[in-house]
Amino acid sequence: MSGRAAEKAGEPFAADARGASAGSDRQIDEQLIAAAAAGREDALDQLLRRHESDVLRLVRLLGVAPDDREDVAQEILVRVFRHLGTFKRGRSFRSWLYRITVNAVHDHRHRLSRRARRESPWTEMLDETPDGSPAPGDRAEALEHRRTLENALAGLSERERAVFVLVEMEGLERGEAARSLGITSITVRRHLSRARASLRAILSDRQKNR
Repeated sequence: MSGRAAEKAGEPFAADARGASAGSDRQIDEQLIAAAAAGREDALDQLLRRHESDVLRLVRLLGVAPDDREDVAQEILVRVFRHLGTFKRGRSFRSWLYRITVNAVHDHRHRLSRRARRESPWTEMLDETPDGSPAPGDRAEALEHRRTLENALAGLSERERAVFVLVEMEGLERGEAARSLGITSITVRRHLSRARASLRAILSDRQKNR
């Protein structure tokens, strides 16, 4: 977004946002959305910054390769900018944003799949590597658990993975996850049950083979 516009109008709006800090996250989001809809570029900048880390985390958990995450995140922010006018007041912006994120990741994966069919029958599995610094004690164990879980997530179907990530890892209610994915709550429960069973089996097998 335009840094010049943010410098020009950002300070008074930032004061407004700070004044509303005692309110809920949803109230702050609604204030920023209303201001952005009125043409305040600084408000849109602040809205996107508030949720940027959530988007990057969700993109990672949904299996986007490290080298592609920034590009996918940028595509998500562009979609938010284009479609903000369709957001319905009173709804959860977080759920709406997650639906855009899931759709963008799906489209990204579809493009990769078409490219792989054209170029090679093989798919390359990418994963994050440690930063090279020592990881003693709890940090090393936490890193190992995270990697084990994320590798296990790769064994789920795309829909099962999305449901599991939104409900179990992002803390959305099942109804919110259903709205984010454009499916029913019953379908969310079904996919969540399958995902849990599959992950238990995958993790159990890996533990036995260690």
